[in-house]
Amino acid sequence: MNDKKTLRKEILTQMKQQPKLVKDNYDQDIYTQLFSHKHFQSANSVALVLSMEHEVNTRPIIDVLLKNHKKVFVPSTNYETKQMKFQLLQDLESIDVDEKGIQFVNQETEYSDEIDLIIVPGVVFNEEGYRIGYGGGYYDKYLSQYNGHTISLAYPFQLNTFIPESHDIAVQEIIIPNEINGEE
Repeated sequence: MNDKKTLRKEILTQMKQQPKLVKDNYDQDIYTQLFSHKHFQSANSVALVLSMEHEVNTRPIIDVLLKNHKKVFVPSTNYETKQMKFQLLQDLESIDVDEKGIQFVNQETEYSDEIDLIIVPGVVFNEEGYRIGYGGGYYDKYLSQYNGHTISLAYPFQLNTFIPESHDIAVQEIIIPNEINGEE
């Protein structure tokens, strides 16, 4: 059983070293599952991250949401107060990168807690849906007050065994690509 820091580092390395073709195949499989998911289809508002290169690419998901006239919210983080809110993303042109390399909305748009579905990021997940994120605790804090549906998108190697801490909040579902698209 690994400690969180070691596990986070090992899995992040695997995410970053994953061959592009394997990652692209995994992402396509994840999109297929997500786009047909009842909570995704019924949601009028969805919150998700603007992904980093090693994560499941969220741009195609955002494209589908915007095309279907659903409200898309992305994290807006205040690093001093350690608070995260969700801000409306109206188009892909209004995105900038902050001092930590995280993408954000660079316009004044609405903030909301009225979100039907949150696609929760993470680095490591266990079978109960607990996750190890990037270490800031922003999502656990937010999810402790959230009553909507939560889904995470993960690669097969992101599943691991660890004991969650008392403040950790589990996601309700994890979408993992079917292995057939993976290491061939």
